[in-house]
Parts: sequence; structure tokens; C-alpha cells
Amino acid sequence: MAKKVKAIGLLSGGLDSVLACALIRQQGIEVTGLLIRTGFTDHKEVSADGKRSVEDTAKALGVKFRVENIQDEYWDTLLYPKYGYGKNVNPCLDCHLHMIHVAARVMEEEGADFVFTGEVMGQRPKSQLAHQMKIALNESGLEGKLLRPLSALCLEPTIPELEGLVDRTKLKGFQGRGRTPQLQLAKELGVEDLAVAAGGNCYLIVPEYGDRFKDLLKQYGKDNFPKEDAPLLRIGRHFRISEIAKMVISRDESEYHLLQPYIAGRYFFELENVIGGIGIGTGEFSQEDMKLAAQLLARYSKAKQDEEVLVHVRLNEKTWNIKCTALSVDDPLVSHMRI
Repeated sequence: MAKKVKAIGLLSGGLDSVLACALIRQQGIEVTGLLIRTGFTDHKEVSADGKRSVEDTAKALGVKFRVENIQDEYWDTLLYPKYGYGKNVNPCLDCHLHMIHVAARVMEEEGADFVFTGEVMGQRPKSQLAHQMKIALNESGLEGKLLRPLSALCLEPTIPELEGLVDRTKLKGFQGRGRTPQLQLAKELGVEDLAVAAGGNCYLIVPEYGDRFKDLLKQYGKDNFPKEDAPLLRIGRHFRISEIAKMVISRDESEYHLLQPYIAGRYFFELENVIGGIGIGTGEFSQEDMKLAAQLLARYSKAKQDEEVLVHVRLNEKTWNIKCTALSVDDPLVSHMRI
């Protein structure tokens, strides 16, 4: 009896990865969809209607499903990318290489024959240009066993194609940023409704997040970067009070609750006599910094112009009560501090 051909496919849940899995599965190959979590994507990984996850997609495709969490090991890739960042703090090529290396390890563990991805040549400028795809191939450690089904006909044949494990004539030659060929293929394969939020939910590509990340890098440096604050960069309004003091202010009730886990060990600013959000201070605050932070918090409260506001500040067992008036709506200092 012939040995069952097995493959590991990177499955983010996005359209391209779904199509790649469908193409390979169509050839009778046993596929394991591999979802890799870096810690910088939403773990929801669900469809727009919230009714389907990547695991559900894998089941619908008829493939096995496996998750690898690489949050801890991913930090070196993020802070020290060999190939640098994109427009923000997205080390796309290094990130992709990291994922390929994880897939290679999983391939060995699962006794699979090759690894494949949903990459389309020329689609992403930081990781899918021809020379970048070649770098990934050369540095993957897979020695010719990395297949890109959607762009295979634009690339040199891989070992599984040459050995007849995969029928190259049934693969595609997509390239460029257009989505029309993929959408048409999705209809042909009957998978047009299976894609969920995927690579686009990586918040390292978001300008606001990138600015806040770079701000912390400037304050702490790479070796002392407060990793526990990475999720905090997605919450609230952020302000640079001084070189060593930063303030985060909640925007609504949901963020009020999201900030609660960050209170311990940080400066906690709370309005006493007016309605408004709360503030979390990180770093070291002087008396002047606390006064400015209190005025800023009052700026985003229901306080009237020139109304005296009382702000209670707590850091572990230490407390301060600060009386101040809110910074005016058009005070240029607010936009200057905003990150």
C-alpha cells in the first residue's frame, strides 16, 4: 500500500490560506492546518459574523487542525528583526521565516512530507516579493519542501512536485495584489464563505500601535522593554508626560474595565468629584508630572471650564490628592503629548 502523503499548511483563516489548503486537500493529501499565534493578533480569529473560527474553517475544509503558541520566543523576532520593519513595527519577512521554521518542526513531528503556505507572489511588499520569497525558501531549512500552491507556476518546482507527491498542473500561477483570481477560485472550490479575519488583524501593522510601541522602545530600550505592557498599547488614549512618565486614559466603560488589570504597581488616577475615565501612569512621575496628568485626565471628563477638579492618585500604598482645572480643549499641549 502506498504511503499516505501528508502536508502541513499555514492556516491563518484568511482567503489565501483557505484556498491553499483546499487545493492541496483536493489532491487527496492529508493536510494539517497550522495556526501560529505570535501574541500580536486577535485570538478571536473569527468570521465577520462571529460565528466561525479558524478551527471551524479547518473542519469545513476536511483538514486536521493544530495551534502553536510562540509568544515568548517571538519577542526576539520582533525586537531584533534581521530584515527590519515595514512602515510600522511589523517585521513581516522575519515573522514569516519564524513561522516557516515552526512549520518545519511540526512537519518532522507529524511525519509530513512538505510544508505549504497561502503566499501569493507580489501581494505583500514586505514579505512576498520574488526575492523575499526566495530568501524564505533558502532560509526555511526545508530544502525544497516549501510549496506555495497559489503561485507555484511562477516558481521553480519543489521536491513534492518533482517527486509526484503533488500534481503541479493543478496548482496556480497567481501574482500581484489583485484579488479577482482568488475570489473566482474560491467560488470554483466552494470555499468563498470560509475565510475569517487573518493576517489583517495583526496589530503590528497598525500605525497607532506602532507609534506607541516605538515610544516605549525609546523610553526603555530593547533589552528592558516592558513586554507585559504590549497589550496595554491597544487600550485607551496614550500620552507622553515626560521622558520617563506616560499616561493612558480610558475612553469608555469597556476600557475602564480593560485597564483594571494594569493598576497594580502603576500610578492610578481617579476623578473624585466629576464623571470621567481613569488614568494609568507608567514610569516615574514627579509632582509636576502628576499635576499635568491630573489636568489631562480632567480634560477628558465632564468638568466645566475653570471648575476645580479633585484627582486621587495611588501607587501601591502611596496616595496623593491633586486639585486642578482641566486643560482646555484646544490646548496645544494635549496634541503634543498624544501618542
